[in-house]
Parts: sequence; structure tokens; C-alpha cells
Amino acid sequence: MDVDVKYLANEIVRPAVDTSTKRSDGMKVRLLESRDTDAVREILKQHHATTVFREQTFSDWKLNEHFKTVLSRPPRMLAPITEVDGRAAGVAWAVADSYMLSDGPLFVTVHVIAVDLTLGPVRRAKIFLSLVSAIRQWAFSLNASHTFIHVTTGSNLEATDRLMKAAGAAFVGGAYVL
Repeated sequence: MDVDVKYLANEIVRPAVDTSTKRSDGMKVRLLESRDTDAVREILKQHHATTVFREQTFSDWKLNEHFKTVLSRPPRMLAPITEVDGRAAGVAWAVADSYMLSDGPLFVTVHVIAVDLTLGPVRRAKIFLSLVSAIRQWAFSLNASHTFIHVTTGSNLEATDRLMKAAGAAFVGGAYVL
């Protein structure tokens, strides 16, 4: 999916008019706006219920704090959403920072990519890939050396691996749970 990188890069510094275009399949990628918070909250609740953290109570308070941070548009944070036919259908959160043992270039850490689980699997995959594309283009605009996507669901790992490979990702390690 083509995403307007200059738009996304400018949006994280200062709000601008939405210049992204709607695709023929009804999908559009743009930055999270305050009007999206209710729909995104529901998507994140669905996502949370599929993760290894599902036994922990979902925190609306903590999510509200995240929304405040993201909507303040810090320069090294990105929260793209994919909307389908005018409604939020997927969201991601990513931050850029330097490696702790180097003064080298930035790298991007993607903390979450969540899609509306009420949609069919093909539509969900397209939404996921559109969010990965937006993050990839943002990372490129920052001249980031790497983009790491954290997979914390702990469920359906085979399908996740296939989807990540379809997005062009290479497995470089993983998380172990004790």
C-alpha cells in the first residue's frame, strides 16, 4: 500500500490536512486522531484478549494515557490507523530511538499492530500489511537502520510468522517466557 511518507513525517511534528488517498478496496492509512479512540479501544481490547497478557485486566486508564501521548504528536512516535470504508479497522504504535550502546542511527520499535478481529482473515491480513507498510515508510523517512516488530500475542504463531514473512520481515530472535 502506498502511504504518503511526507504526510506521516510532517504529521508527527505538526498536524496537517489528511492528504492520504482512499484505495479501491476502501482502505486508507492515516494517523490516529482523537475521533478514533473509541474504535481503536475496541480493537485493542480484542487484541489484548488474544495475548499472553489476557489474564491481566485491560486498563482503560493506561490506554487513555497512551492516547494522550500519541495525540500530542511526539517527534519519534507514530500511530497509524487503517480505516476501511471510513471506520478504524487497525492500529499500530511505533517509536524511534537510538540503540542503547551506540550513537548510530535510529531504529524503530513497533509495540503493537492490532486489527479488528471481527473482519475476515484476508481483510485482516491486508490491514496488517498496510500498517507495516506505513511503519516501513516512516522508518525510511527517519533513515532508521532497523525496524523491530514485537509479537506478544503468544497465539497463532505459525500464521503470524507467515504474515510477517509476507510483509518482508526476517526473524532475528524472539521472546522467551518463564
